[in-house]
Amino acid sequence: MPLPLTKPQALKCITWLKANFRPAFSAAVANSPFTIDTLCAIACQETANVWFNWIGKKTPEEILALCVFDASGDFPGTNRNAFPRNTAAFRVRFGDAFANELIAEANASRKVRGLAPRSWVYKGYGMFQYDLQHVLTNRNFFEQKHWRSMDHCLQKVMAELNSKFLQQGGNMFRTIRSYNGSGPRAQEYANNVVIFMSYSQEVP
Repeated sequence: MPLPLTKPQALKCITWLKANFRPAFSAAVANSPFTIDTLCAIACQETANVWFNWIGKKTPEEILALCVFDASGDFPGTNRNAFPRNTAAFRVRFGDAFANELIAEANASRKVRGLAPRSWVYKGYGMFQYDLQHVLTNRNFFEQKHWRSMDHCLQKVMAELNSKFLQQGGNMFRTIRSYNGSGPRAQEYANNVVIFMSYSQEVP
């Protein structure tokens, strides 16, 4: 899995993250085995390849609101195993009103990226891409658009990381790998995060 950002691009994103969210990141990682650099690295791997183009053009709040990505299951040639497998499955479970609300959010993000609108419910929300499968137990996050709040996004990513850390017996690399899943792609994901962490350590 190639890095989604060049080193200069990653340093730009990390500098922006630390300038805008250092206090929130510091509070989130307090009393945990993780660091601000961990969070910056995951953000670089997950979403920064899109929003680095928006730095200096949009406010942090606008950038957070537009972090609605991942059309898997609907985009041609892709499959998805987790709920919802596609937009049709989401409509059956949650109805048209909720589906259309999320489609509108996805299309707002698509528009900024120069893409035509689609009738797709996207699956990843927020800078750390909280997956839509969690709507089954945490509907409010998506219905109340909590991905627009960095504090809410940090609560979710830290809960997941802390859980994985316990499951992996305190092994940091396996924790990062399992954050993405399993198999070769998760291994490559973790390798990338380690590289981004080294970049982040260069930014004071």
